[in-house]
Amino acid sequence: MGNSSSSGRGKNSSVAPGGKPASTGAGPQGKPPRQPGVSAKVYRRRRLVVAVLTLLVVAAIVAGTFLLSGFLGGGSKNDTQPAVVGNSPTEKAKPAAKAGTPPSDVCDEAGIKVKASVDKPSYGPDDHPVLTLQVTNSGKTHCDINVGTSQMEFLITSGEDIIFNSAYCQMDSTDLVKNLAPGASEKANFVWQQNRTAPDCAKVVSQPGRGGATYVLVATLGKWSSEKVTFTLT
Repeated sequence: MGNSSSSGRGKNSSVAPGGKPASTGAGPQGKPPRQPGVSAKVYRRRRLVVAVLTLLVVAAIVAGTFLLSGFLGGGSKNDTQPAVVGNSPTEKAKPAAKAGTPPSDVCDEAGIKVKASVDKPSYGPDDHPVLTLQVTNSGKTHCDINVGTSQMEFLITSGEDIIFNSAYCQMDSTDLVKNLAPGASEKANFVWQQNRTAPDCAKVVSQPGRGGATYVLVATLGKWSSEKVTFTLT
């Protein structure tokens, strides 16, 4: 066979005299080649200077970034903490209400008191006794009380005999709810004509006895009644 023009190496390969590969211009391990005429000592010094300058540039970039972030943060570390919502560290939590304990605004009905009174202890034939009903909230909470005429009753008795009952002939009774604060009172007056009444407002001919006869008044408002109050008719 004839001699081939190719020796089996790549087209870009070149062989220096003596069979060694020709230099490509690169230094050891890919480092840039040293300039001709520069000693190894000077070359190493230049590389050290380049490394130091590179570190200074990196440090300057990091410092600038830190200062910029601090400026944008707008304050100290404490200023950037999330706000605490709720009780402050020095504020004591209120104890929870015990199960079964009624709310503080529930009316204490035991504190509702009704009192009866008259304007004089004794009345002549021409007098018109003024009977008074007073309701007082002696409890510690507000109470809604119906103080309308539909809840009122003025009862006058003599022994077992019912002389007068305002509910027997009551007409157009009304409801009137009022909120009584602790210690507050409401009053209602009724002028008695010294007459007798009967259930369903039946007609009564007789009149109450006089001559110093004693009578007893009891005032009632809803479920609450007063103590007995006595007076005389002369």
